[in-house]
Amino acid sequence: MTFKATFLFLAAAGMVLGAAPSAHGFCRTMTGREPGDSDQTNRCSSWKEQEQNACCPYGKPLFWRNACVGFSLQKNASRQVSLSDAERVFKRAFGTWTATTCSLNGTPVGRVSMDVSYLGAVECNKVEFNDDAPNQNVIIFRDSGWTHLDPSATLGLTTVRYDTDTGEISGADMEINGAQSKPLSVSDAPPAGAVDLLSIATHEAGHFLGFAHSTVADATMYATYFGVGMRDLSPDDSTGICNVYKPDQNHGTGDGLVRASTCDPTPAHGYMTTCADNLSIEGGGCAVPPSRSDSSVLTAVWSVLSALSLLLLRRLRTARAVRRDIDGR
Repeated sequence: MTFKATFLFLAAAGMVLGAAPSAHGFCRTMTGREPGDSDQTNRCSSWKEQEQNACCPYGKPLFWRNACVGFSLQKNASRQVSLSDAERVFKRAFGTWTATTCSLNGTPVGRVSMDVSYLGAVECNKVEFNDDAPNQNVIIFRDSGWTHLDPSATLGLTTVRYDTDTGEISGADMEINGAQSKPLSVSDAPPAGAVDLLSIATHEAGHFLGFAHSTVADATMYATYFGVGMRDLSPDDSTGICNVYKPDQNHGTGDGLVRASTCDPTPAHGYMTTCADNLSIEGGGCAVPPSRSDSSVLTAVWSVLSALSLLLLRRLRTARAVRRDIDGR
């Protein structure tokens, strides 16, 4: 068996409130380098996406090959959000994307060829991935503290694991900041001063499916939080999901199209509810240079009201990651 050298790459990039984007549309999360490139730098980490009003062009775009994917919630949910409420919110968030009907020249041609299923609650409360044993795509609320960017204002983080040569996603986890200063709301009409969990969940579901931030200001995938309007997909978001998960069962774009595999929501290498040993990608902070890697982890995160930028490299057992913050100030 061949073991792959791995590392974590962490970058924050956002949009300052009030900055005017262009209408270039949806962006795909990219691998950040070309297959076979001897330079292991993730070029998307330094790509100033919002300043250039363009998508990062480097490498391959990310996508799930499976026709369906499963996710789980950590069983404790949050002090602010019950497990049953969290289940309802995240089922609706993913369903908003997968219920999209696609059109050709104004004529409906069918629903996107992707489903996301809830597999139940799990014990595991770590962001991790096991190359050789069962996994879970877990959503975790962090009530006791936030170890990532700007703990007083960051709202969430999504980590997506992918193959650097093909862009094919193998797993994804989400973290929701329940310790930040603004309360999470599951109400149809969130009270003043609260943040709408369904809007956060729908945006993060887009990252889970392989999308980066849109340059369209009313898009769910726009980098700046604007409230309950993010619960529903804009035409830009719908165009994106239809381009990647086509009704004809082809996934990807351009010459990277592949036929969707048979629907099986089981996570990579099987499903388990407990954490694996020594596979967490959390903690640490020692900066290291990138190493040779055949598989990667990419974290797409959402900047809501202000921009932060930082770069952190940490050595891992299995993957590379890019993270962007959700700032809720």
